[in-house]
Amino acid sequence: MTALPDKTTGDGLLIKMVENEEEKQKAFLVRAIVYMHEQNCPYHEEFDLNDYSATHIVGLLGEEPVLAARIRYLPETAKFERVAIRTKYRGRGYGHLLFRFMIDFSRQKGYDRLYLHAQTRLQQFYEGYGFHTVGSPFVFSDHEYVEMLSERTEPEPHAQETSPAAYIGSDPMRLNRPEGRLDQPGPLDDSLARAEESRRATAHVTPSPLKATLVAALPGDVG
Repeated sequence: MTALPDKTTGDGLLIKMVENEEEKQKAFLVRAIVYMHEQNCPYHEEFDLNDYSATHIVGLLGEEPVLAARIRYLPETAKFERVAIRTKYRGRGYGHLLFRFMIDFSRQKGYDRLYLHAQTRLQQFYEGYGFHTVGSPFVFSDHEYVEMLSERTEPEPHAQETSPAAYIGSDPMRLNRPEGRLDQPGPLDDSLARAEESRRATAHVTPSPLKATLVAALPGDVG
């Protein structure tokens, strides 16, 4: 996985984490087209309070939104939801690229368990990524779904500093970094350099004779 998980294909498709309001609107637009228009899903079923606690993914060709998804975080599990690709952009392998991005993104956050609700017609697609069915089929929003789960049986050793995942026990600065940029220095990493520069600048300042005299006159137990 690269330092920046954004993925760009040869035809210019950029898959990335939503980072601003415009990108979020574009992701929501794709979902509205696919689920509300194509699948006749009511607005209040497609958009819910979970949109405020999820990581949103968007795929762009230039300025045009073509795909979207969201990831929610359950105890020790990342849940993939609202995977959508506009009709005219299907058949190009974008679904595989999107799903690979979501897996890599979740692994970077340290999740070894991945979970989703798959429409039964797409079950085989997800099986190709190591997901297996759990439980019995169930229905919501007029479609039949199955629960699917992927568990990484040999996770990367959390003791390795080279691991891209963020977890308690790794470099604590990694846990301060912006979402999706866990293995790249962030603003608070930069603060360390600033503090070091300040220390060096202070070290080169020669105390004035008057200040040195005043300090010497202070009681020895003042700290």
